[in-house]
Amino acid sequence: MGKCFKLYLINLKSVEVKTLIKLSFSTLGCPSWDLEKIVRSAAKMGYDGVELRGLLEDLDISRRREFTADINETKRLLTDYGISVSGISISARFAVIDPDEKREQFDEARRNMALASDLGAPIVRIYGGRIPKGFTHETIMPIIAQNLREIGDEAEDYDVTLALETHDDWIDTSLCARLMKEVNHKRVRILWDLHHPYRMKGEKPEETYRNIGQYTVSIHVKDSIMENSKVKYVLLGEGDVPIKEMLRMLMEGGYRGYAVVEWEKRWHPELLDPEIVLPQYAHKMREWLDEIASEKTQHH
Repeated sequence: MGKCFKLYLINLKSVEVKTLIKLSFSTLGCPSWDLEKIVRSAAKMGYDGVELRGLLEDLDISRRREFTADINETKRLLTDYGISVSGISISARFAVIDPDEKREQFDEARRNMALASDLGAPIVRIYGGRIPKGFTHETIMPIIAQNLREIGDEAEDYDVTLALETHDDWIDTSLCARLMKEVNHKRVRILWDLHHPYRMKGEKPEETYRNIGQYTVSIHVKDSIMENSKVKYVLLGEGDVPIKEMLRMLMEGGYRGYAVVEWEKRWHPELLDPEIVLPQYAHKMREWLDEIASEKTQHH
């Protein structure tokens, strides 16, 4: 009896630690699935949530029927399957100087912040984007910071956090850290794509974590190898991106957001199908998170 009880406690503890990081996948990975299939599959594969990045033929989902006229049906679908919306990923970028371009970015952000708020999604992913012609990181810094502060104030009204992804000209996380200090707004944070700083910039995980760990509110997970000087995306654990090490740092540092599997099938149709990839990533992530959690309980 005593032994059973002890085992039960250990299991309970690991479950408790394990669920601190929740699993989600981006709809970028299943561009041919309708919303019902996305939500049903997420539940079946053991995910906690989905990140909305495009649906069928539309990249900007905010004007689609499922998220306008039929929004209540969508909410019911999510509730029925016990799936949350972990975030909405959009194309809006904020290293912009042209007033018309700026207005477009702000409008896209507003539409999607309103939708995120309606769906109970905590995060809207945004981009810094490319540095405009004639500018450097140095000279664009005050401009992007001002843009982000302005949109951050609006995010406050919607009770969502904007997460700038380590992407485009903002993969170098020392620059992201500088930008965050400059912006200094609690509604503007970082989405750490675990792949890009490591793969594109050769950053060591501890260096990246030191730079942006404190600002990270969401993470994208994908594994890869280099083949003929090109990035080749692979199943989780079959590549050489030190994802488990990064997850360990995040968990130990108190990260409590979602880990979002981002399989870029929409952009690279030749990639393996979601039916294969999404269950494999979920299984491997659970395995790793469990291992990290049990290491943690053994150390206590």
